[in-house]
Amino acid sequence: MTNVAPDMARASVAAAAITEAARPKRKVNWVFRFAVGWLALVVVICMLGELLPFVKDPNERDAQAISQGPSWDHWFGTASFGQDVFSRVVIGGRISLFVGFAVTVIGIALGGLLGLLAGFLRGWVDAVVRVIISVTLAIPALLLVIFIVAIQGQSLRTVIIAVSLLAIPALARIVRGSTLQVADRDFVKAAKVLGVKKLSILVREVLPNVMPTLVSFAFLTFGIVLVAESSLSFLGLSVEAPTITWGSIIGEGRIKFAETPHMVFLPGAVLFLTVLSLNFVGDQLLKRFDIKESGI
Repeated sequence: MTNVAPDMARASVAAAAITEAARPKRKVNWVFRFAVGWLALVVVICMLGELLPFVKDPNERDAQAISQGPSWDHWFGTASFGQDVFSRVVIGGRISLFVGFAVTVIGIALGGLLGLLAGFLRGWVDAVVRVIISVTLAIPALLLVIFIVAIQGQSLRTVIIAVSLLAIPALARIVRGSTLQVADRDFVKAAKVLGVKKLSILVREVLPNVMPTLVSFAFLTFGIVLVAESSLSFLGLSVEAPTITWGSIIGEGRIKFAETPHMVFLPGAVLFLTVLSLNFVGDQLLKRFDIKESGI
């Protein structure tokens, strides 16, 4: 009888060890880490800009290095008048990232509000919001932005407003679908039966459960906005010169592509990796939160 307790203890420890060994180890998602790291690197370098020792004056001209390829002195090569392309990419990234951030915030604030109200209140509110969304999304996106910029003139404010008109209805549609699902859950119905005010239910019960959707799609929206702004800059319809953006650098390199192909490929690679990282992070967050779009 005296050996029963030690035997049981050893058996318990052995069972726990077997269970731990049999438990599948969680794989490290190195691609996700790379995406997050790349985004952090781009934001930090673009924000610090000239404070970094390896970033030069983007408008400084080097007569001895005109239209040269990448080198130790000029990592991304030089432009047609000898400007350092890497420095121009860093400084131009500020405007591109600012437009992406501003449009995403506006889209989440206004589009999210419309989606919440439509999905929660339903009735005529939902009908009106759906009409607005359908009409806006039916207009060709690029043509709408070009029309607004052509009418209002080229400025940072106009570009943000024009691109925001594309983000708001798309985010409203997504948030509406997520809100419809949350509004049908038992805890929301219970709050209604108990007589809790609609505003309180919307803020305390619905909004926290919709936030994962907003956060996930914010990254995807950011990437789409970067592409849209770069397309406008490439066409010469974004902010006016001498303000630099990623799209304007690529557009400048296209003019003399035979002499400066690095001005197209290297800034384009930075834009591509940034948008790809944003899309991947957003996609991983969608999977993590298991967001269903059946109600959209």
